[in-house]
Amino acid sequence: MEISTDITYGPLGHNGGDFWSFRPMNKINQIVILSGGPGNNNPIGLIFSSTNKTGSKDTLTIGGGGTDTTVIRSDTINIDGADEYLTEISGTFGPFMDRSYNVLRSVKFTTNVREFGPYGPNVGTPFNFQAQNGAKIVGFFGRAGFYVDAIGTYNA
Repeated sequence: MEISTDITYGPLGHNGGDFWSFRPMNKINQIVILSGGPGNNNPIGLIFSSTNKTGSKDTLTIGGGGTDTTVIRSDTINIDGADEYLTEISGTFGPFMDRSYNVLRSVKFTTNVREFGPYGPNVGTPFNFQAQNGAKIVGFFGRAGFYVDAIGTYNA
């Protein structure tokens, strides 16, 4: 029996916050993007979910919790059926308020079927992770505290 090993890309961003990782056994089937605030200008928060065969959910929430943020928008991405899977994440990292470092400011998710986003203000330095040679994005990792400081992908 051959054991498959994930390929990681990243993380890109800042080295603030704490390490986090979401690599479920089953595919990620829902992502909630938390954004908004005055002028749709607040950093992004993310909630990743995966439903296992028994129907219970594995979920991880990162970012979106600073006292100077107000989430006024919640967008839900449902990745439907066995034949749809994540192939790409892109967006921007940029400054927020008086921070001397960059945080996740916008994000877009792409599956083999559809595109979702971009969500948040398109400011700062662009990034892009695209699964290569028929691979799928099967998880995410990075650094976060009140904000998403860095993000990378697990590909299989």
